Amino acid sequence: MNYTIRRAEPTEKLSITRTLAHAFEKDFSRLTNDMERVAKAFESGIDTNRFIVAEQNGEIIGIAGCADCTGRVLNVSKRDSRKHFGLIRGTIAHMAFRGEFMNQLDFPPTTGVIDFVGVLAKSSGQGVATALLEKTVELNPQYTEFVLNVKDNNYSAIRVYERFGFVEYERIPYKWAKQAGFKELVWMRYVVGAEERGVK
Repeated sequence: MNYTIRRAEPTEKLSITRTLAHAFEKDFSRLTNDMERVAKAFESGIDTNRFIVAEQNGEIIGIAGCADCTGRVLNVSKRDSRKHFGLIRGTIAHMAFRGEFMNQLDFPPTTGVIDFVGVLAKSSGQGVATALLEKTVELNPQYTEFVLNVKDNNYSAIRVYERFGFVEYERIPYKWAKQAGFKELVWMRYVVGAEERGVK
């Protein structure tokens, strides 16, 4: 499978959010079945400087967004949420987005926080997620470690992260577990150069 892994361009906001919406369609479908609405609601809030993309034949097939204590990869406005999801649903959605994606991170400046790794279903199983992680680490030498969280029942993603070198260090019960369909968020850490130093 031929694809290119590179930094995102400032003009690619909507392409990124479309890939994000479809990669996490199962999650967003509780809000709407129209992924174009999700993409457009997120478009203005995307920080393209924090994204790595996988491109194939002019299409973005995968994305990885890396945040830190100075800012997140996505900042959805209440106005955009209401515009694309309606007054009531948009207000509720904005509250959820704020809790998930927009709160300031309590990590040191040397820690990169991977907010999103998403690959289109048609391109899954081809090593795209691993390539995105590799490029994220390569292009962010200011970080000595990277952390991320994943749902406890997302076994395929957990395996990808473990093979890459991420190690679980904490599990946090999810507040809306019953509605979301999973119980805990699994936090994982990757220490740069740990394998060479024999660190686990």
